[in-house]
Amino acid sequence: MIKQAFFQGKNKKRRYFEGWYFKCISADRKHAIAIIPGMAIDPQGKKQAFIQVINAVTGKTWYHHFPYSEFIALSERFDVEIDNNAFNAEGLSLNVDTEEGIIKGRLTFKNSHPFPSGKKNPGIMGPFGVLPFMECYHAIIHLYHEINGEIELDGEILNFTGGVGYIEKDYGRSFPRTYLWLQASHFNLNNASFVFSRARIPFLGIEFPGFFAYLTDFKEINLRFATYNHSKLVEWEVDQEKGTCAGKLTGPAGQLDFKARMAGGGKLRAPVDGLMDREIVESITAEVWVRLANHQGDVLFEGISSEAGMEICL
Repeated sequence: MIKQAFFQGKNKKRRYFEGWYFKCISADRKHAIAIIPGMAIDPQGKKQAFIQVINAVTGKTWYHHFPYSEFIALSERFDVEIDNNAFNAEGLSLNVDTEEGIIKGRLTFKNSHPFPSGKKNPGIMGPFGVLPFMECYHAIIHLYHEINGEIELDGEILNFTGGVGYIEKDYGRSFPRTYLWLQASHFNLNNASFVFSRARIPFLGIEFPGFFAYLTDFKEINLRFATYNHSKLVEWEVDQEKGTCAGKLTGPAGQLDFKARMAGGGKLRAPVDGLMDREIVESITAEVWVRLANHQGDVLFEGISSEAGMEICL
């Protein structure tokens, strides 16, 4: 488990947020939800804890507020508690009953595939992930895991046994002003995981475009295309109004082409200087097509996912 999964905000006083993102898809693909526990500190130093939930089928979202005194997170392992709710690499338990609504249940995770990391292969941000003063840091915790359990949401029982999930997190001051994010774990022909993000990154008074992509079939393919490993985004199209994007990446690993289209979506709150007052639209039922070829043009992977996460903020 990479240390970025652990709580990073122990000594933060203002303009800070930290949130963990759990995506859960049922075996029959009829249920798809995302659960986001986190904390935030505004520019005046006022702290809060929260649990956000999005139901992909209905597009409904919930933002559950909690006093910061109910937030407990450890800096030496991945362990987060908010009131009577708990989150870690092995699962989550929910017992939310606030003015915003009720959500209860327990999910356990097994056969997890953590994001591969180490001294030679740091997190998905590469060397940018250890630079100080970055606006936002991104970490992938689980590329894939299997789920057992069920959740009661708005009086409906959602059975996730046999389904699969994904965990990532963000922390820092603010989400990027403009960015696109894709994440897919359900492909029609192959068991695989794909992540892509592109953003305008402010750093020490300048701003530059950065991107990363990662594709794995959990067997032979474990490839990165990123700004920091001399890959290039040679073709790029995005249309926020239509909810579509397409890209072509080239790098040491070959060529990766992808297309994506949003489907539905719900409004989530995102941080700006620790204030959780920016609204973004996220779909977790987007469709993504991915094709990977080597330098000789041989197709190594091709697949379509219809339960992908997607955000476009331009």
